[in-house]
Amino acid sequence: MTTDPAKGALLRAQYEAAVAALAHGAGQQLAAGVDEADVARWAVDQRNQLKQRFRALTPPAVLAAIEARTTARYGDPVGPTADGLHAAGKSWADIIGSACRAGAGPAQWMPSAN
Repeated sequence: MTTDPAKGALLRAQYEAAVAALAHGAGQQLAAGVDEADVARWAVDQRNQLKQRFRALTPPAVLAAIEARTTARYGDPVGPTADGLHAAGKSWADIIGSACRAGAGPAQWMPSAN
């Protein structure tokens, strides 16, 4: 856990890089003929695991805000499932793409996180 803004920014950059790296694994699976739905489920699961790993290093006040925002948006403090997103009308390809893209971090929507 860090309260140092510079360390927080570094953690965020590491998280964003790890999320972006999921695109490589997803692309390999798609190229190998793995079903798009299965790749989407894998990508969302991997992304949610990354969230939990990096959230363990997040200051409690920031973590509480992140989880409250995520719960309000998706009904779960970790985030959506691939099947939930698909049921809401997103294509499997869109789900794969969004799982490989980090959303806005708390610095963008929570001024006290800076």
